Amino acid sequence: MGRRILLPRPDGPLAEALRATGAEVDAVPLTEQAPLPFDLPGAPDPVDWLVLTSAAGVTALVAAGHALNDLARRTAAVGQATAAAIEAAGGRVDLVADGDAAALVGALPEGPGTVLAPGSQLAAPTLADGLSARGWRVHRVATYTTHPLPAAPAELVEAWPAYDAVVLTAGSVARAVADLLGEPSGHTRVVTLGAPSAAAARAAGLPVHATAASPDADGVLAALVDALQEPA
Repeated sequence: MGRRILLPRPDGPLAEALRATGAEVDAVPLTEQAPLPFDLPGAPDPVDWLVLTSAAGVTALVAAGHALNDLARRTAAVGQATAAAIEAAGGRVDLVADGDAAALVGALPEGPGTVLAPGSQLAAPTLADGLSARGWRVHRVATYTTHPLPAAPAELVEAWPAYDAVVLTAGSVARAVADLLGEPSGHTRVVTLGAPSAAAARAAGLPVHATAASPDADGVLAALVDALQEPA
């Protein structure tokens, strides 16, 4: 690819996959996650589905001492990264929806039944509202939140105008970029993962040039190629 890409998240498989294409990728987190005190709903009968939309949601449950397989009869995940985190924590994965929360809504069967949806305090209501409309009783529980860092590294602020593209992997990341770095230069393409991240970016005043069709390296790469082909 031969372009310089900013990935405002910790280094990991996505950054490595993009580097394998020849891109220069700077993985620089601009947010930090903080656990929240939470209680899971108690019921005499097990919940039908545990639905998890991110690896961070898995981490929050495990850190609070919960065994994933004890929380519901079946477990569903958004994306392969979330599924991998569940399995690494000793949990089973019965369904994986590639895409975003809306994809998981469509992948689950219709209710009735109960769904436990722990996750970010900042998450859009897409999952809970969509499942409720399909006949499920949804227990939405905020297990963690995400804050922007107090400031971006000085070298990143200086380099910001030179990036060919930035990949926004969550709404909180979009808001952090807008708050800490400001509006991108005219030639910097903005790529988001999923419609919620795109909406958050636009609400924060950032342009969106392409949205990845799936939250994996292939989806991000395809969106980057599309975005970088646009004239500045």
